[in-house]
Amino acid sequence: MAMFYIRRVETPEGLVMVLVTDEDVMERAVYDEERGVRIIVSRSFYGGSLGTEADAIKTIEKADIIVLTGEKSVSIGVRMGLVNPDSVLEVKGIKQVQVFKFSY
Repeated sequence: MAMFYIRRVETPEGLVMVLVTDEDVMERAVYDEERGVRIIVSRSFYGGSLGTEADAIKTIEKADIIVLTGEKSVSIGVRMGLVNPDSVLEVKGIKQVQVFKFSY
C-alpha cells in the first residue's frame, strides 16, 4: 500500500497549507541544469506524519494551498480534479505541483 508524508501548516494569514509527498521520494534532490530547476524533498520541510491515500485526500480537502510531490501524490490531485496534468513540473522523474484554492 502506498504511504505518504502529510504535513499541515497554518500560515500567519490563517490559510491551511498541506504538503503531500510520496514516501519513496523523501530525502531526494534533483536538478535540471538546462532549465535551472531544482526540487529538494527534505524531511525538515516535507516531512509530517505517514498516512494512507485516504488520509491524504481528507487533508487535501481542507487545504487552501497544496503542494504535491511524487507520482502518486500528484495523481491524487489529478483524480480529485484539482490538478491539470499539463501544469505538473517534472524534474528527473520527480513530479511536483502547487495548487491554490480560491474562494469568493
